Amino acid sequence: PFREEVQQKLTELSDTTDTLELWVKVQMLWTSLESVFMGGDIAKQMPLEAKKFAKIDKDWIKIMAKAAEARNVVLCCSNELLRNTLPVLYAELEKCQKSLEGYLEQKRNRFPRFYFVSNPVLLLILSQGSDPLQMQPYYEKVFDSISKVKHDRTDKTLITAMHSIAGVDEEMIPFSNTVKAVGNIEEWLGAIEKEMQLTLKSLCEKCALQCLSMPLRDFIDSNCGQFALLGIQFSWTESCQDALDKCRTSKSIMMETNKKQLGVLQELSSWCLQDLKTKMNRTKIETLVTIQVHQRDVFFDLTKTFKERKALDANDFEWLKQARFYWRPNAADKHGPAACIISVCDVDFKYSFEYLGCKERLVITPLTD
Repeated sequence: PFREEVQQKLTELSDTTDTLELWVKVQMLWTSLESVFMGGDIAKQMPLEAKKFAKIDKDWIKIMAKAAEARNVVLCCSNELLRNTLPVLYAELEKCQKSLEGYLEQKRNRFPRFYFVSNPVLLLILSQGSDPLQMQPYYEKVFDSISKVKHDRTDKTLITAMHSIAGVDEEMIPFSNTVKAVGNIEEWLGAIEKEMQLTLKSLCEKCALQCLSMPLRDFIDSNCGQFALLGIQFSWTESCQDALDKCRTSKSIMMETNKKQLGVLQELSSWCLQDLKTKMNRTKIETLVTIQVHQRDVFFDLTKTFKERKALDANDFEWLKQARFYWRPNAADKHGPAACIISVCDVDFKYSFEYLGCKERLVITPLTD
């Protein structure tokens, strides 16, 4: 006798479930887009979508106000106006979402490092782009080791240096030229990237000259971790190359160079027993030791091969297969004349000058070499 009544109730509840599911979808979309289109930099750059969203927002507020008055889920969901409005709102919100995704893709094309940032974080970055100070928490998302940048005290749009922070220690690298943070955020972030590379190239040039002329301790102390390491790699390559070029005429040069590399390692190792003031400085020295152990082993093997064969030169595969580091004043890279070249076998790679900070390095084994 009550079958029809139960079926009617079931239909009613089923319709209510469908409406609620769509309502939740609309709410989730509205929540994600509301902070983007209701004010902020993105709304100014997408005026048509912002206007469209403002209309959706009004309709949404009306729906929620009526739902608050009804206080009954089934009654509220059986409202024909609500049922007709929700699909329209959902369709319009999806259009706004697609427009926003297109906008984010444009920004990523202009500054490709944004491809490594999730949509929610990228929206936060873009919505605060007009204030350069708001970018401070996000530099690590787009640069390998820049934790923050230094702004000029009188003009916050001027950026003068980059910082890498590890615990309580930090390393600061002043830019060669001040970067002006004005205009679209992707443009001035691109300017920071370019200035970072130009600054590091000038430091690399200085380090290539100093590593061959300065005492080891003075050289290490006067350079940041990245170029202290690159400097001992330049120096090692130069010594090894010279020994291999001269080993046919000077029988003792291989042994002498081997002793020299061992001496460098012993000197670096002895510093680890001293008070190095900061944890970052200790990391720097330990990294140099790690790499120098590998470099000593490589040249020891070359010396052993020379003793066995009595013939070896700079074109031998045993040497060419190693990673070799050169500063070439006559070469050029995308930043202009001169280049840092890393050679492996017969392939030359140009150093990219990405700031790497002061980090620990894994021990180099035959597997990781």
